[in-house]
Order: sequence, then C-alpha cells, then structure tokens
Amino acid sequence: MCKQYPILGCIADDFTGATDLASFLVKSGLRTLQINNLPTPDMLDSLQGFDAVVVALKIRTVEKQQAVQQTLSALNWLQQAHCQRFFYKYCSTFDSTPKGNIGPVIDALLDKLKQNSTLVCPALPVNGRTVYNGYLFVNGQPLNESPLKDHPLTPMTDPSIIRMLEKQGHGKAINIPYETVEQGETVLRAAIQSAKQQYNYLVVDAISQQHLLNIGAICDEFSLITGGSGIALDLKPALGIKQKNHLEHEQQFSQAAPTIVLSGSCSAMTQSQVAEYLAHNPGYQIQPLKIQSGEQSLESITNWLHTLPSSAKPIIYATATPEQVKENQTQLGVQTAQELVEGLFAQLAKHLYSKGYRNFVVAGGETSGAVVSALAINRFEIGPSIAPGVPLVRTLDDNPVNLALKSGNFGDKHFFQTALGQMTC
Repeated sequence: MCKQYPILGCIADDFTGATDLASFLVKSGLRTLQINNLPTPDMLDSLQGFDAVVVALKIRTVEKQQAVQQTLSALNWLQQAHCQRFFYKYCSTFDSTPKGNIGPVIDALLDKLKQNSTLVCPALPVNGRTVYNGYLFVNGQPLNESPLKDHPLTPMTDPSIIRMLEKQGHGKAINIPYETVEQGETVLRAAIQSAKQQYNYLVVDAISQQHLLNIGAICDEFSLITGGSGIALDLKPALGIKQKNHLEHEQQFSQAAPTIVLSGSCSAMTQSQVAEYLAHNPGYQIQPLKIQSGEQSLESITNWLHTLPSSAKPIIYATATPEQVKENQTQLGVQTAQELVEGLFAQLAKHLYSKGYRNFVVAGGETSGAVVSALAINRFEIGPSIAPGVPLVRTLDDNPVNLALKSGNFGDKHFFQTALGQMTC
C-alpha cells in the first residue's frame, strides 16, 4: 500500500505561532500534526495520513545565524518527509526589528529550495492585522503607532514590510496592492507572475478574509510561501486537495485535573486578560528583579499555591506595564530579564506536572516555548479553536496534557476563562 506523506511542510518561528497556523489548517480541512523543536529522523513514520506538518521552532528573537541554521535543519527534515510545498510562518504583527532574522531566514529558504521569489503576507484581518500598500496595521493603527511599539523584545518602529525586508534581507521587495487582490484569482495571478520575474519578496495586501482566500488560491505559484496564519484559510486548491480530509476533532478535550494559567506576555491585550482574570481568581506576579534577588523562586510560588483551595484555578504572571518592563530591562538587561522569567516558568511547569497538573493555559510565545520545552512535549494533536488562531492542543500519550498556547495579542479579555471552560470538566 502506498504511503501517504504530508503535502505541506511548515516552519513556525515560535510555539504559539505554530499552533495558530495549525488551527487554521485543521479548520480548513487539512489533517495536521505539530512537532515542537527540531524533529528527529525517527519521527518520519508518524507523519503518514497527515496532509500538513508544522515544525515549531523557538527562533523569533535569536541571532540570525542560529535562526537560519535551525530553519534549514527543519527544512531538511521536511524534505525527507516528502513535503512538496513549504510555509514559513511568522507573526501577523511581524515581530521583528531592522536587525531581525525574518529576511535572512527567507533568503536561506529560497536559496536551499533554489527559488528566486516568495509571497509575503502577515495579514490576519479577523484579529485586526491588515496589510495596505505594503504597510502593516493593527486594529486600524500603523504598526509603529500601535501598542506593538512597546514590545519588550521586538519594538516595532516601522510599519513598512517592504522597507523592513530590504533592511534585513538581500533581496528586492514589491507591493501587490489590494486593488489587484480585490479583482480575484486571474488578475492576481497575472500580477504575481509578472512581479516574481524581477523581485524576491512579493508583499501582498490583504484587508479582508476574501483577500486571503484570493491569495491562497494562487499559492501554487510558489514552492515557498511566508506570512501569518491567515493565508492558510483554504490552501486545498493550491495543494491539489479536492475536498476536506479531516474535520475539526470531535473528541472531547476537557478533563478533570488541576489547572493553571501562566502568563509571560506583556502585550496590551494580555494585560487586559490578566486584569479580568484576577478580578475572579487568585494570582501571583513574578518580577525579574525579585527572581534575581532570590525573593521569588519556585519554592515561594509553590508555598503560595499550597495556601489555595484545591478548586482554585490560579494565575502566575509576569505580565507588566511597558514602564515596568523598561525598568527591569534597564537594571538587568533585556536578555537577563527574559531568561530569569522564562527559567522560572519552565521550573514551575515541570514541578506542577509532577504534582498532577494536566491543564495549562499559557500566554506569550516565549513563555509557551519555555513551558512546552520544560514538559518535553515533542508532538501534539490540534483540537477545536478557543479564539481565532488559538486552538486547544493535547499531547499524544496515555496521560495527556491539555494546553492553550496564546500569542500575546490574541483573544478577547475573557480568553483565560473561555479556555478553561473548554479545557476542564
């Protein structure tokens, strides 16, 4: 019997971005497996029967050389898995600076695949991210005027995707305007075919869901596509898949087990979500300066948890205002502050798992990566969506762990409560 391997091989630059993409692929009817960190050769056999596989890396804020090396390793594995087309997924808010690694990673992928050009579209209108005339907007504000300007790791100072890519990479960029996208597949395909002869990065506008569907229909023009999860609304025609192979899991993902919310994101939306959750649930805020001094530690957190009733669903959070984040970074340095928080979250997750916790809601890409790595979770199946781009996921073992891995700006202010409602019995 002929083996069926995934058609689409995806590489995501962080763990929440991977689940974001995987949720859209599942919802569109593609049976999807997510693998966390660099996969190993023995995992190839587990891919049979899947339409798409998403490899979740943790490279969004690492040095260019390291990001390129890990990405090419992932690509090599996906090629061994017989994938025919490839998707490099980064955040719908681009989450990068002029010295960032998105451009270098795209260049490396193009070189390895022996391709000259690729599509670039981070837009996700359902979450307020749109691209217009090559500029990225967040809820109607230019990226550099939105709350993302205060991102603690990648402050956004330029909304032009074209300028950003040309500063980061070695290629030339061009904008495919929304008027062209609006006219549908035939006109858009002609514009793409013309532009790809002279340009390397084709930055395509999208301000509506229909625009994303139009863009998805012409993705067969590329061996490599890049952008946000919105492009994955329906890639079946471009992949040659005639009908849905797999509906969203009907399996019940809820379970009666101890539950925790861990929040490392400092985005404006996460701040709102934390405040809303604290109004009804106990919380413990961790701070980098207190971790460094020894005032806060795994022991101090677990001692606090022991004071709570068994029915409590607490939140441990490092979420802070931009002013607090800046103060921490000024005194400790950006990298040290980040490592202190991530390290404590990793220790905490591992400890909680040993004590029977099986439901984890995690906010923030870096925090999600730290938690998933600490729990040594290398694969999971994608479940129903909690919010656009945020599904429930479950580990593939006899004693499963449920997780909701949320990118900082995703979800409404009730996200934590909604996630726990779907996750617990």
